[in-house]
Amino acid sequence: MKKNYIFTLLLTLITALSFGQEMLLNGGLENWDDDATPTSWTKAEEITKSTDAHSGSFSAFRDGITKTKDLGQTIAGVVPGESYTVSFWYKVTAGDGEDARIWSAWKNGSTTVYHTENSTTDVLRGPENGYLDNNGGVWTKHEVTVTAPAGVNAFYFEVRSYKTSTTYFDDLSFVKNATASVENNSIEGFTTYPNPIRNNEFTVSSASNSEKTINVFNLLGKKVLSTSFTGVKSTINVSAMNAGIYILKVTEEGRTATRKLVVR
Repeated sequence: MKKNYIFTLLLTLITALSFGQEMLLNGGLENWDDDATPTSWTKAEEITKSTDAHSGSFSAFRDGITKTKDLGQTIAGVVPGESYTVSFWYKVTAGDGEDARIWSAWKNGSTTVYHTENSTTDVLRGPENGYLDNNGGVWTKHEVTVTAPAGVNAFYFEVRSYKTSTTYFDDLSFVKNATASVENNSIEGFTTYPNPIRNNEFTVSSASNSEKTINVFNLLGKKVLSTSFTGVKSTINVSAMNAGIYILKVTEEGRTATRKLVVR
């Protein structure tokens, strides 16, 4: 009976985590004002409509002949303490390894509020001031889950490409997660990435140096991984876990964040 209860509870949690409110407009890039202007995007520098799409009919293509160029959109209605999943698909077919990256930020009105004080530890800028993996020129998904910090009311979603790169973007998304709340996900600056997990590792981080307890459960409610660390972030190895769907529970100073975790 206890196992059946836990299984039902976990399925309910997974269902809730799997659906949320999409807040980005025209993230699939199916609507264009003209061949250089995707509808609803407030910034589209040297972007061209392309039929080489990850899904649907179109993507945003950029041949980096000149300097850095951006595709961006400001999203209103962000709530501090709530959980959001930021994701997009990209493909880089030419470049020098420093070709594309995410360069997003939280906002309070017109003021930019960086997720952390130092961009070298920020999953929303690089991530960590780095560049996206070219992955041999195939469509690749980049996804992070973040908690909106105090004092913000908007999010600026931006992807960036650089000189000499040939880059495509498609299926961009900013989702307010259904189960997020100040009560359940109140760890300030909490992030986990990548998700789905690749190369048997994922990173957990927050704004605090306090001790974090990490527990991962399978769909039967069995704890399959337990560890802890003290500091802003740590990389967790899951090589002993089979591919599948899990529940990640992170506790810090009595506060808890819960996420669906996909291992591939």
